Amino acid sequence: MRNSHHGSAAAPRLSASELHRRVRPCSPDHSIDSAPDEPLLEGHLRFYRIGNDVSVHCVDATELSDSRSSGECPAGLSVNILLKGQVSFALGTKHYRCSAAPGPMGVVLALPKAEPFTRFLTAGAQVCKVNVSVSRQWLKERLGAAQTDRVLQGAVRLWSADAEQTRLARKLRALSETQESSTIAIEALALQLIGRVLRASEDTVQTLSPELSAHSDVQMRQLVAPYLEGQCDLAGIACSLGMSVSTLQRRFKQLCGVTVMEYVRSQRLERARRALLLKGMSLQQAAYLAGYDHPSNFVSAFKRAYGTTPAALVRAHREPS
Repeated sequence: MRNSHHGSAAAPRLSASELHRRVRPCSPDHSIDSAPDEPLLEGHLRFYRIGNDVSVHCVDATELSDSRSSGECPAGLSVNILLKGQVSFALGTKHYRCSAAPGPMGVVLALPKAEPFTRFLTAGAQVCKVNVSVSRQWLKERLGAAQTDRVLQGAVRLWSADAEQTRLARKLRALSETQESSTIAIEALALQLIGRVLRASEDTVQTLSPELSAHSDVQMRQLVAPYLEGQCDLAGIACSLGMSVSTLQRRFKQLCGVTVMEYVRSQRLERARRALLLKGMSLQQAAYLAGYDHPSNFVSAFKRAYGTTPAALVRAHREPS
């Protein structure tokens, strides 16, 4: 079905619950600050999850309500081509506003780690946008660790989309509106767009780097994951890897850049940060989740890690700039 601003057929309306249903496969922590049956969008919206590392979404719709759509933007590269309208969003504690006037705008989120993300909807706003996101692991397998680190520097980059980027984005949007569109065709176009954006960047020379050991940083983190709650058993982790505790500490820091305990503390803080933002958890509950007996100690650790207080982070995702 075509949108009303493309033809005479009536455009479908999406409620908050329907939008949530469509977004969740790509963003499991997604939440919307609206009643489930409240209409939020009128027009076209399509999401594609391609394996574990690639996602695509296309929207060409009118926003019907002032609302917030929140979730977590994972580590990796998120490429957006804004074809029409303007969007306002918060990433971490910073606000951004982008407009497709006078022409299509490119917006890249290059994130070395996951960040809380909130999109602010504005009643009456018309937005046409294409997004392609690839994970950090996807980039690492193709560019190598060193080049991936150069690409993912925590930046939000804005530029005027060139003719080829715009053509690919328009083609993706059009293909997403056809019932017979295949995931293979969507993926092919999406990867063309990612490639075009990477080629346009200065930091795209492919340089592969050797592994430090037989255990990847991903494997190391997976082995530590069960110990994020309760006591962290360094001896048990070392035994499962067939190495001493001192060797575990040395190799973990080589691969991950931090000690095991620093990693555990940072992950507990990250879980608390997500809970504050996405689950409405209280400060005291979040402090307990992060392993702190006293909220004041939690606030101090949180500010050291993220450069802001828990209260300031929550406010940034509750109030548009």
